[in-house]
Amino acid sequence: MYLFASIRKKRAIKTYIQRLGKDLASRYGKASKYSPGQVVKTVQDAGYNLRHICYAHALYVSHEQFDKWHEEQGEICDYNAMREEVAVTYFGGSSDAISSSDFDGGVDVSHGGGGFGSD
Repeated sequence: MYLFASIRKKRAIKTYIQRLGKDLASRYGKASKYSPGQVVKTVQDAGYNLRHICYAHALYVSHEQFDKWHEEQGEICDYNAMREEVAVTYFGGSSDAISSSDFDGGVDVSHGGGGFGSD
């Protein structure tokens, strides 16, 4: 059961990296960060997986807004831990490589190389 949950989570994060940035830029203009509401609305409207929305927020929302949003929602999500997990899985371990403004053209994370690590 855990294996399938892990696969679904990786697939959701991959979609957030590859497609969500482009969708956000198309809707709201290119920005380094978006509001949590903009991320949620775009994820819902595009039909992306909402279960792992914390990761989308960690990629596209400022740390301050991330913490505020999740506190208001009564959720416990760790911004730094999530960004680190994404960095290790998709960006060769460098969280400095994660910049939401880089994702607006779509990012190929389907294979290693290009500095993005393997999935």
